[in-house]
Amino acid sequence: MAYLLFRYIHLIAAVVFAGALIIKNFAIGRQISQQDANNLAWLSTLTLLSGLVIAGCGTALWFWTGKPVAFYSENPVFHVKIGLFLVVLTCLSYAAVFFYRHGKTNATEITVPASIRISLRCAMLCLVLIPILAWAITKGLGLPPS
Repeated sequence: MAYLLFRYIHLIAAVVFAGALIIKNFAIGRQISQQDANNLAWLSTLTLLSGLVIAGCGTALWFWTGKPVAFYSENPVFHVKIGLFLVVLTCLSYAAVFFYRHGKTNATEITVPASIRISLRCAMLCLVLIPILAWAITKGLGLPPS
């Protein structure tokens, strides 16, 4: 029962995380309004919270429920997946700091640096790869032959 609970919460949080990231990528431009910056800061908070839920439930699935710990710990594909998730969080935190700082300004138009847009695109690319790696892990790719 605990396995299913953590698994579904993990999946729902991943869908929220992906949805918020997709919205951010559509909403970002070279120029954004102050209201857009506020909305993107709110989306950054939502992304952070769903990322924490993903990490917490993923840790519970890894260590306490479901498959044995060795299934994940000995799989290099799983470690690549965790690394990509950390890259996504790093890219998103860089953009989140920008949105939080500029969400409180009085400027009507805010110029978004190219590095913020690139970091969001990079996070999106990594996010596309994570489910593919998850599928490969469930099929046993990366495990030593038994």
